[in-house]
Amino acid sequence: MIIFKCARCGVPMSVPQCLAGRSERCPSCGADIHVPQHQDTADGEIDLDALAGNLRHPDVKVRFKAAETLGQCRGPRAVEMLVQAFRDSDKFVREIVMESLRKIGDPYGVEMLVRDLGRHWVSAATVQEAVRELVKFGQAAGDPLIKILTETNKNPREHEPKAVRAAVMVLGRLGEKRAASLLAKMFRRHFDIHVRDEAAHSLAMVCEPEEYKKIQALPEGRRRTPTRELAKRVIRENHILV
Repeated sequence: MIIFKCARCGVPMSVPQCLAGRSERCPSCGADIHVPQHQDTADGEIDLDALAGNLRHPDVKVRFKAAETLGQCRGPRAVEMLVQAFRDSDKFVREIVMESLRKIGDPYGVEMLVRDLGRHWVSAATVQEAVRELVKFGQAAGDPLIKILTETNKNPREHEPKAVRAAVMVLGRLGEKRAASLLAKMFRRHFDIHVRDEAAHSLAMVCEPEEYKKIQALPEGRRRTPTRELAKRVIRENHILV
């Protein structure tokens, strides 16, 4: 990728190397800009301060491009900027934020994003969207989410219930068996009923996937009781201490 600034408005742009020497339209001001053969800066560094401003730009195309460019960065600041950018009102910006976080590949991003969900989001739909995207991180998401549940088990109010619930949901969908004991504790002990119910689902999903599929085939209103009973059976049969 070649990263350079628009000669007219100064907005950072990134294009594939194969477009070097051609003209590209600036997503901010619409000007046709000549693509240089190399990075603008001598050391090839990306201007994070400029990208931070672009993530707040009123033009969704500029925000999208800034989030995409951050996927080429490394370090905690880039991760933190992307996590904050997931609060964007545009679905496509949120999608490129997740793609950039996956490119960076830092588990710290998973942990930060789940914490951020609990502090800043009230929309169940957005949490569900985040969970679907976080599952794409695969097993790399396991350790940071297990860390969140471990902290919550020691201090139930360490994290917002929405953050705990998101962590529980992702661990279940990942089939993370290492989290079985923690999920059992969330099911039995957590003060929030939604976290307890979600933990029952995830515990059943992790330890009894075939039985869980049968319950999922039931109408939604009839799933709660059999899922909770299955979770209790899992705890009993696996001698899980809660």
